[in-house]
Amino acid sequence: MNLLRLYMTEIEQGLAELCDLVRKQAQPEGAVMFSIPQITKEDETRLIADDYDTIPVTVLHGQDAIEQCINAYKDMYVTDDAMSRRFVNKFPGLVPLSCTWQTLAPVLEAVNQAKLQFKTEVQKYENAEEKWFEVHDRFHYLITTMAYRKIYAFDGDHKAFYFNWSRRQRVETKSAEEWIDRLDKARYTIPSSHTKSSWYALVDQEQKIVANCGAEKLSMRRPIKLRPECSVRDLENRMTGYSAGLPFLLTGHTSRPKITALPDYKRKKASTSSGKWQLVVPRVHLYCGSLTV
Repeated sequence: MNLLRLYMTEIEQGLAELCDLVRKQAQPEGAVMFSIPQITKEDETRLIADDYDTIPVTVLHGQDAIEQCINAYKDMYVTDDAMSRRFVNKFPGLVPLSCTWQTLAPVLEAVNQAKLQFKTEVQKYENAEEKWFEVHDRFHYLITTMAYRKIYAFDGDHKAFYFNWSRRQRVETKSAEEWIDRLDKARYTIPSSHTKSSWYALVDQEQKIVANCGAEKLSMRRPIKLRPECSVRDLENRMTGYSAGLPFLLTGHTSRPKITALPDYKRKKASTSSGKWQLVVPRVHLYCGSLTV
């Protein structure tokens, strides 16, 4: 059997078992989900050109939250052509279970392991056309990033789950020579929008720009798309952040944690430090300058 098909079968079988467990063991009195509107193709065009102005959030409790949780775990395909396939659905929330961690853990691990194996296998295809054939021709309407998403679960009592909106930058700083080497490696992954010659010409041009910019070090400042996150505080007051793309599960608790509801998103005026940075290579968000990160 093809490995992609094997791992997808394992994902689907594991999700069926997990969803059955959630349906049987979920505690409605503590379940909460924060429902976010899906993005349409019309929305997508505007958001790529600009950004979100507002995002309304609907809070679901009890059995409604449990049903959305179950649907969220199985959400890997976008079959409606009117809906965006670039802005994936997000399902922040928390569903407590009455079962023990020992009951949940092997089921959850099987799903997450299959997801990781599927992702690893997909990423072996460096050629865009081959990847499209092997993945999207095999799994119609599949959104790979939705299939990859890890499901997080927590065991024992926790003080709080603080849901919030986040848009942080991913910053990576290297020497000019290291960036030139990094750009050179991009030659082997030719986008479908380029021919081999046009892609090589673009990489050559970008390498020359970096070499001639005069900076010893440059920083890639790649923005992360707006997304819901959650800061989880344990009983020892340690705080850990998690992506909240899928609902969390909770076992082994003796009390309800505090849950800060995900608020409606409202656009804020963007701050700028353009005077401290100069954009050098737009394609990879590469800047020279000095800014304290």
